Amino acid sequence: MFVLCRLVHSGSHRGSPAHGSELLFSTRSGTGRGVEAHVFRVETHWDLSSWTRALVQGVHTAAELITEVSIGCTLNRQDVRLTLHFENGFTVTREPDKASGGAVLYRYPYEKLKMSADDGVRNLCLDFGGPEGEMFSLREEELQKVWIR
Repeated sequence: MFVLCRLVHSGSHRGSPAHGSELLFSTRSGTGRGVEAHVFRVETHWDLSSWTRALVQGVHTAAELITEVSIGCTLNRQDVRLTLHFENGFTVTREPDKASGGAVLYRYPYEKLKMSADDGVRNLCLDFGGPEGEMFSLREEELQKVWIR
């Protein structure tokens, strides 16, 4: 979601990889134009394992170096700031103003995230196991930060 590239699928397109089946991996990458999906084919299980490991380790290293990403968005028609911290997880705060400051609305560790989804344009859903997922609408000026940071 908030990284330049993420591994979406690894293995055979028919389920579990069998000998001789086509081996694929796919990625979703952030660009200045939004999210792009790419599918790659490899020849051997060793190649698949190597590419998968390299992508996962690379994204993990990038997240560790960046440490924190904070974006302005809207949640339930309220201006909020969604912060993802490498170690501390997700924090949603009110956008600071003179009256209320930046009060914390939600704070969840990564382990609480059950599912995430986005439309590749501006809407982001994070489900932490409550009755319904939290639907964020990213602000226009923040989109560039999210997709190509």
